[in-house]
Amino acid sequence: MKRKNLVKAHLFATAIAVLTISTFSISSLAAELIGQESIIRMVKTGILYALPLLVFSMIALTVTGNKLAGGSRHPELIQKQRRMKFITTNGMILVTLAIFLYYQATYQSINAVFLSAQIAELALGFTNLVLIGMNIKAGLRLSARKQKGNLQPTSLTQ
Repeated sequence: MKRKNLVKAHLFATAIAVLTISTFSISSLAAELIGQESIIRMVKTGILYALPLLVFSMIALTVTGNKLAGGSRHPELIQKQRRMKFITTNGMILVTLAIFLYYQATYQSINAVFLSAQIAELALGFTNLVLIGMNIKAGLRLSARKQKGNLQPTSLTQ
């Protein structure tokens, strides 16, 4: 795949991941604030059905990111890859929580256990959004450096 198309695929996957995680978080928070069990069940069902979209976008994001990185050992790129490992770990926990919350809301009850899992899901989702945002910012800096032809490592505090 040409680099230009790889960049487009990476940007598209990033946008889908950010929009999906944001939508899940905002919908869950709104449903909890409204407090109607039927709305909470509907949101958890919608999240369960949309999970494959998030999983595939995160896989595409990782694969395209790794291809774009190539064998570079740039410090900022290494930081991006470390964050991505943390994002992936959080993502696996989030998928498990989403399935659990769907099951709990649909077949059990919305109780203290549900609320605790919901709080954890919101916290991990927010954490992933922040980390993805940091990776986007780093990616833009790396892209600007590449366009200028300056591939020398610089301080991460710039």
